[in-house]
Amino acid sequence: MTDGVRGITDNLEYWQSLRAQASAGQLHVEPDVARQCDRVCADYLVNLSGQLELTQTLSSPESFGDLPSAQMLGAKFHRLAVGEEGSARFAIKQQIEIIKTMREFFQQYFASVEATDADTAAAVEALSPPR
Repeated sequence: MTDGVRGITDNLEYWQSLRAQASAGQLHVEPDVARQCDRVCADYLVNLSGQLELTQTLSSPESFGDLPSAQMLGAKFHRLAVGEEGSARFAIKQQIEIIKTMREFFQQYFASVEATDADTAAAVEALSPPR
């Protein structure tokens, strides 16, 4: 695994860990900060989706010509644009996965806070004298 892929994997695992902590109620984030981060993540996902679509237009191996060296160069550019590991398309897909995990963390946090608020409100209501 290359250092770039390992770094992305570490980043994904980090956010998965935070998502699990939020699910367990072990993590606190200021609500306004969480909302702003979630909004930025949503916007970034739109941007990344557009970039992912553009990768299809990054390469046309056939446009390099008929010479064997041109064919090899075209194949290399195609691999760098839309190939498997190490291509622009691959990197964008990994970023999308990380950002989706970040959003899942924030959504999990919002659900946890709402559940805690509802439980607290119910407990306070149960302890309050009748009106």
